[in-house]
Amino acid sequence: MKGFRAALLVGLILIASAAALLHAQNASPASGAVYYGRLDYILTTATETSLMLSENQVVEVSAPPAPSGYNLYFLRVSFPKGLPDGVVPVKYDRAEVMDNKIVALISYAGSVKLAGANSNATVSAEVTVCYVKTAWLKLEGGAVSFTVEDPPPPFTKNDLVVKFTVENHAPFAVTGLKGPNGESLLGSGEPSPDAIKVDYKHVELNFKYLDLGTYTVELKQGSEYVLPSSFLVYEPPFKEDTVAPGQAKRYGIGQMNGWKGIGAVVILYSISPLSGRGSGEADVAGELVDFAYYKNEIVTIRAASFLIPNINLRVYIKAYIVYGTWFEIRNNMKSTVNVMYTTVFIKESGEWQPTGVQFTVRENEIKDAMAAYIVVQAPNYGRVVGVKTPSGAELGATQEGLLPWGDEYRDVRVFMNEAYIQVKAFGVSEPGTYFFRIDWKPVSFKAVDDGGEPIVGATVSISGPLNASTLSNEFGLATFKLYKPGAYTVNVQFKGINVATLQLGTITNDTVTVKCKVYRVSWLVVDAWDKPLSGVEIVVRNGDSLIERVATGESGITPVVQIPAGQFVVQATYKRVTSSRVETFDSSGMRKLKLDVLFEIPLFGGIPVTTLETAFAGAAVGGGTLAAALVKRSRASPVEEVAIEE
Repeated sequence: MKGFRAALLVGLILIASAAALLHAQNASPASGAVYYGRLDYILTTATETSLMLSENQVVEVSAPPAPSGYNLYFLRVSFPKGLPDGVVPVKYDRAEVMDNKIVALISYAGSVKLAGANSNATVSAEVTVCYVKTAWLKLEGGAVSFTVEDPPPPFTKNDLVVKFTVENHAPFAVTGLKGPNGESLLGSGEPSPDAIKVDYKHVELNFKYLDLGTYTVELKQGSEYVLPSSFLVYEPPFKEDTVAPGQAKRYGIGQMNGWKGIGAVVILYSISPLSGRGSGEADVAGELVDFAYYKNEIVTIRAASFLIPNINLRVYIKAYIVYGTWFEIRNNMKSTVNVMYTTVFIKESGEWQPTGVQFTVRENEIKDAMAAYIVVQAPNYGRVVGVKTPSGAELGATQEGLLPWGDEYRDVRVFMNEAYIQVKAFGVSEPGTYFFRIDWKPVSFKAVDDGGEPIVGATVSISGPLNASTLSNEFGLATFKLYKPGAYTVNVQFKGINVATLQLGTITNDTVTVKCKVYRVSWLVVDAWDKPLSGVEIVVRNGDSLIERVATGESGITPVVQIPAGQFVVQATYKRVTSSRVETFDSSGMRKLKLDVLFEIPLFGGIPVTTLETAFAGAAVGGGTLAAALVKRSRASPVEEVAIEE
């Protein structure tokens, strides 16, 4: 039974560990932020092959082109007997190791190469190719729905897995799942424990066992459903109990000082002589229940002869992962069912840094645990590339799997944006400082105006788990490394005016377009007779701050400029004539501006004459020469005074 427990510990508890629910103390979701769930359609195909290698020969295994709409997720070449000593991997991204043998090579680019080292070799391999298509579903209301159809040929629905993911920092949790006919799919009524996997942040559907159609994930919302993205997992020893035939028993999820109990792994089993009394089922109920494992078979023990007739046993095992504060065992069998269960405790841990996450694991934190792990679940734009242990060993980047560890095995898994490493297994532990290395894909915010054109020189600021600001470049891009998961607020200022505020709960792309209240504006300036005026300077001011300065060309039209939304003073100056007015900018387009220029006097450098000056001059001279009167009038203007004979 000890080996059975160990296998279940590795195979089942880690699923619960990765989905631990905890109210993050310092991770309040941004008010008004929009959150999305990621929907991945995953197609997987596997073939067996034999690779023949002679000395110094290189063999390449490549993935076929991706189906339409899909991208390569990974290529995995596995070796059931381990990679022979005479064969050397020369191209791959990650190696899985078991008992000091390479059992699989993984490539994210789609190519694995092997070389024959010193002799001929035949390598038996299984080649698995995985493709993914991603969509994003806005999280609003109490549920999201999606439709699953037949994948493109030559794939069938048996090759399809659909995974729905809510990032840990999002204030949403999965509460239920409904199938195409509106039926609940959670609990022991599933067609197979391999059909559905569920936790507070994930739903995984395997269509080898399910029908195509529309599925609905039921959700609940609240800040209490925020998860840490890095945490320490504590597994106490299993407790044991029994439940009598036809009885039910309820258990509470215990608590531990400094830790949060978020659920339990529950195993029901019985081994008894085969009898009709063994018919019926036992199951587990709770707030959120994942039916994880099932075996119900007849085992026959045979003697050397009929001296002792066969002994027929019924072996019955069911395993569940339960989330919440309680679970109930309901035994509808005609025999007693045995129960093993352990609570899953977690607490937030780890310091997020520009190159990864650093953990400090203390001996007193894990000394009484049967097993303990540290877990990282990064956003989709971060890829975990390796784990460094306190001893300095690099794991995950080149090897992962069940690694020999004293008298036990240490489980290490690194895949895309998730990773964990076991820090205690029964009597073996390694406290100290661990580091998860992460490659962050930079996230760019593209500031664009009302017409979609880039805004150059805007101040783009982010606030949230990180605070930073920078100027947008010639493409309107402002780029950041968002190495702390969480919701962010993006603000854009242009020419001193706030032109956009964006609340980002989920970052769905590495380039996010921010549409700003900035408009593309030009002016047509004309005189009193509607004739275009060239050389007119237009200045736009916000108080003492200059917004824009531009001049008209030969056609009387200014170049197009970007003006932030608001009310500003627009001043137009043509030689000695100036006009000011307040304009509201709330749309793009050409604006017409008329200056009071009646005519110009060519003899004196084109002095502009206004309608008002014409009327004043006519009254002042009483029929005298208009030009002379205008020259006298010009003493109050910056135009040089010139004497004119009558």
